[in-house]
Amino acid sequence: MMRRSIVTLENWAVRLEGAILFVTLFSLIILLVLQVLFRFVLQAPLAFTEEAGRVFFAWLVFVGAARALYVSQHFMVDILYNHVPATLQRIFGYVSDAASLGLAVIFAYAGFRMIGHGGQILPVLGVPAWVQNLALPVGMSLLAFHALCFILRREHVGDGAKHDFEEE
Repeated sequence: MMRRSIVTLENWAVRLEGAILFVTLFSLIILLVLQVLFRFVLQAPLAFTEEAGRVFFAWLVFVGAARALYVSQHFMVDILYNHVPATLQRIFGYVSDAASLGLAVIFAYAGFRMIGHGGQILPVLGVPAWVQNLALPVGMSLLAFHALCFILRREHVGDGAKHDFEEE
């Protein structure tokens, strides 16, 4: 029962990530096409594209990091891991799980605290800076959630994830 609830919750999170990643990547591509068109064809560059691109890119990076953990595409140094007995591999797996979860929680917490300080406005767009800064804690919260799901499924971060990006 608990396993099914975890899978259902994680599937919901994956769909949310997918929607965020699709919208931000699509928007970033449209923005870059418009910038090139206006700058080089119409000779009238748009002022807001750099700032808006930075906002979209921040969301793409941090939510993409959570998705990368889910599909086991994070960078891993496994030279030592591959050359130790299975018992030590399990211990290394638990240490890696704890480190992934701990760091993600610390970054999410720091990100949420960062949002609470200051009322900066992005000058060209005229929107609050938290629109961009919220990407860090949201992405790290999703990453922490995926790391926790690995632990609750009794898998290790980097092992046994669903693969969105199959290599041929």
